[in-house]
Formats: sequence, C-alpha cells, structure tokens
Amino acid sequence: MYGTDYVVGRGVVADGSGMFLENGAIRVCEGKIREIGPWESVKKDGIPFYDVEGRLIIPGLVNFHQHLYSFFAPGFSPDGPADTFPEILENLWWKLDSSIDEDILYYSSLLGALDSLSYGVTAVFDHHASMNLDRGSLALEAEAMVHAGIRAILCLETSDRRGQKAMMRQVEENVSFWEQHRDNPFLAGMFGLHANITLSAETLSFISRSKPKEMPIHAHCGEAIVDLDFCRAEGFSGPVDRFRSFGLIDGDSFLIHCVHLGEEDYRILKETGAVVVLNPESNANNRVGLPERERLPGHLLGTDGMTGDIISALRSYYLLGEGNKEPFPRMENMMFRRPAKILSRHLPGVFGFHPGAAADIAVLDYVPLSPIHESNLLGHLLFGAKGGRAFLTAVNGRILWIKGEFPEHSIQALRREAQRAARKLANRFQSR
Repeated sequence: MYGTDYVVGRGVVADGSGMFLENGAIRVCEGKIREIGPWESVKKDGIPFYDVEGRLIIPGLVNFHQHLYSFFAPGFSPDGPADTFPEILENLWWKLDSSIDEDILYYSSLLGALDSLSYGVTAVFDHHASMNLDRGSLALEAEAMVHAGIRAILCLETSDRRGQKAMMRQVEENVSFWEQHRDNPFLAGMFGLHANITLSAETLSFISRSKPKEMPIHAHCGEAIVDLDFCRAEGFSGPVDRFRSFGLIDGDSFLIHCVHLGEEDYRILKETGAVVVLNPESNANNRVGLPERERLPGHLLGTDGMTGDIISALRSYYLLGEGNKEPFPRMENMMFRRPAKILSRHLPGVFGFHPGAAADIAVLDYVPLSPIHESNLLGHLLFGAKGGRAFLTAVNGRILWIKGEFPEHSIQALRREAQRAARKLANRFQSR
C-alpha cells in the first residue's frame, strides 16, 4: 500500500538541531532521506505525496527506558502493602513479572511497540523482566519488535532474586542476544541489570567476568533511597560507585533514574560520560523523589513502563522540574540532538534529518495555529502537541502508522489476542 519512494510534506519540518522549514517536505527513497526542502520544490509528479496539512514533522522519537512487559498492567493493584518502594516491587512488579509466559510476553511486547509507534516513537530501549521465563525471552520479544516494525535495543533484567542458577541463565541470555545482533540495523542488545539492592558482590563479579567488555549495561540505579543506603552500607559512595568498582561503568552505560546518588557517583558520571535516563512520571508515581538534574549533564528521557507517549513524559519532565525556568536548550538536546547520536552507537546507521539518514519520521497530529519558529519549538511540543499522538510514523521509510491506523496490521484481531493474554496474566497474578 505504501511504496518506498514518496514525499511527506506541507508541514513544519523541524529537528531541534538547526533544521526548520515552516512549509517543508521530506522525500524518502528506499528507506533513506533523499531530500529536504520547501514542499513545492520537493513534491514531484509521479511520486506519492502525503499532505500533512500544516502538522509538525520531526525526527522519529526515542524512548530510552521502557518496560513493555508491563503493558497489560493497567488495573492491577499491589497484592499487599505498597507504602515503601521495596513493597511496591515485591507486591506488584515482581509478582507480575513472575506471571509472564510466552504468550503474554509476545502480545504485551507487540501491542506495547505498536502503541509506541502511534506516538511517533521509532526506537525503544526496553528493559525486560520475566523471572519464570528467562531463556529465549529476548528472542521472543525481538520477534514482536520485528512484527511491529520498530527499532529496539533489548536486555533482560539480571538479579539474585531467583537464585544463582536463574541469574546465570539471565547472564547467558543477555550476552547471547547481544552477540547475535551486533550488526542488525533494527535490533541490538545491552546487558540488563536490576538495582544494586538485588545484586550481590559475587553476582556483579561474575557478570564482570562473563560479559564482553564492550557490551554496555542498562541498569536501574539510585531509583529509591534504599538503593543508596544499601551501597553505603557496602562501603561505597552510592550505586554508580558500586557498579564502577566491578568495571561495569563506561561512556555507553545506561543508568536509569539516578534520583539518590552519592558525591562520588556524580564525579564518576562526569568523568565517564555514562548515559543517565530520567523517568519523571514513574518517579512521581512511586514517590521516590526528584533527581538533581543540574548535576546530571546530557541526560535523556524514558517512560519506565508508564506510557508509550514520550511527548507526555516531556511535559511531565517540564512540570515536575523548574517549569518556566527549565532551560529549553537542555530539553532540545534531550529530545533531538543527543538521541540521534546515542542511537547510532547501538545500531548501524545515521539518524536525524539530513540526506542519507534513515527515514525515521514522526508527524505529530498537531497543527500549530500560533506562530512557530525554531526558538519556540519546545513550547509547541509542551503546550500544543501535549499528548503526542502521531498522524504518521515511518521507520526506515516504512509507514507503520497513519491517520489512526496500522496499515500492516489488523489491530482488531491483535487486540482480541492481547485481551486473551492479558486476562491470562491477571488470573496468573491473582493465583500467586
């Protein structure tokens, strides 16, 4: 239905990095961006033209920390106290992830990926957990990602909470998946770690010996005060310092949350340039506090399983931070400039709005009515686009979402299967 050579345009083309055309267009050819310019000159006879009628055309969005396994979680309640962060983990999330089987994993991942595409997200860094389904879990999730068409960087949570044999299987799963997808432009791996509080010194030492040195970690880090207290009791400044002591921190490490850190942690982050990913909506939901953003340079944005809508997360980031004192250049870097650079470290290819780059495009379902220019682009995202639903989403030139539909999927049939899997998850959750 949608060819490999087309033009999308008559909208505001902006990338937050110097590209701004109020009446622009992008020509896509064989998965790459061939031309960007005024829509009248880019539009060609004989080439399909998708008229976006003034909407905002931006590079495909990236969610740097997601939990697609939790897509069926709405309506679930903790089975016990939830007054502290450990209680939330034990009585909700750990009970849920131990209830997942192959069917549940596949459909929660697939529907979660499609949901992300509907918000203009073209790449997702997913941190998976299924404690009774570790071996083969990443391959199954990858199958769902391929079916959806989204780019995905996957890892499996490793921890001690199911014992040594399970931990060793989780290590093997992470390493084997990463090795199998090192040259894949759509799929890649990282090494998934839960927080320090669930990882013994013996386990971290084993991981350090077992994983390839160049394989980066994707770890929960300093989300709650208990994580910082645990690391201090072990003789470290904080969670970053403890991970670093086992040789696990470098410039490609993903450290998620970083709400509660010690002084040495901040120094290590500055020294190594490790990637910090903030999740404002999740932190607010779990009442764990706010990170010291000014001490976390170059941080990125994730949703931590709360939503597939990264524009909504940006709005929450703004409102839960300094509000109208929040520096727009930092948010532009977080949403546009740095994501393209980080993504290219994990997937072969070039990303962003310039000829020759991968045609990962998000057309937000928002028509600016008040004047729009490069300096107020963030204001339109925050207060105009709001919910962030997309009008069109393309990954590598494939139009995967347009005008409220997934052209390659029967969403009604998928929803029936997903509802069946979600009910099974609810029954398994209640019986544990």
